Amino acid sequence: MKIRPFAFSPADYRALARVREAVHPEAPLNIAQLKHLDQTRSPDEVLKRFLVEQEGQVVGMLEYATPYHNPKPGALEVGYHLHPQAQALATRLWAFLLERVAPLKPRELQAQVREDWPEFGFLLAQGFTEVERKWVSVLDLTRFDPGLLQRPLPPGIVLKPLAALPWQEEAFQRALYHLELELLEDVPTREPITPWPFELWRKRSLEDPNLLPEGFFLALEGQEMVGLTMLFRSHRPQTLQTGLTGVKRSHRRKGLALALKLRAAAFAKAHGARYIRTANHQANRPMLAINEALGFVKEPATVALRLSPVPSPH
Repeated sequence: MKIRPFAFSPADYRALARVREAVHPEAPLNIAQLKHLDQTRSPDEVLKRFLVEQEGQVVGMLEYATPYHNPKPGALEVGYHLHPQAQALATRLWAFLLERVAPLKPRELQAQVREDWPEFGFLLAQGFTEVERKWVSVLDLTRFDPGLLQRPLPPGIVLKPLAALPWQEEAFQRALYHLELELLEDVPTREPITPWPFELWRKRSLEDPNLLPEGFFLALEGQEMVGLTMLFRSHRPQTLQTGLTGVKRSHRRKGLALALKLRAAAFAKAHGARYIRTANHQANRPMLAINEALGFVKEPATVALRLSPVPSPH
């Protein structure tokens, strides 16, 4: 076995994608999205990725990094994939990881894996414990009938796509940013969300290569943004991916979240998509209930794991 640093080259991204497809064909790697995430890392963040080779062939990957979505002092997020025929290398990879992170003195390691992946059992065996669950759910639009769910919008509310609004103007962007911050306060998480600064949010969100302004819908009351849902392009065939959906507290219980989801589904169908994918925290019963009513079907859960204290390398 040889472990070498990831070169962040087109060839290495392709090699990583091939490994991911071999290990988890149901969850292929989105290379464009990963590149965007890598390129928007700030200089003070950690990002170390390695490829695992046997007989000159890439059979796995390993990485540790500052948690992307919710950085926390002293925490590192770790991940690995190994080709089905190379699973026996996991113990050696774990030893390599502990040696590499030891100089950083992390207080905890985090990981996110699907409950049906071999990584899940291996990480539990190393002492990780489960801290939360999320479900990816899929809506098959060929079986979707919105008829019984349609309701009139509340008086004074209109739904508009981002593409029809001045979304490239900074004043509008700042208003959208503050709406998202307000909505994120009520998103269930194991720990409070640390919001990205505005400039970083703008780069990561509005410059996302998968951003679909025509499929990003806002609920407006006059000039005030009171709710949103967003669809992104996906590398999966005939599929769009849902981002954040939410409504301001002052406008909840009026059917706006459902109306936004219905508008997004209608757009996706007209756009030629067959599937919409979304993810929801286990505690987010209101949104889970809406998705269940729409016909979304859950996949195996994605489980957040934590290890603390971090063991010393042997």
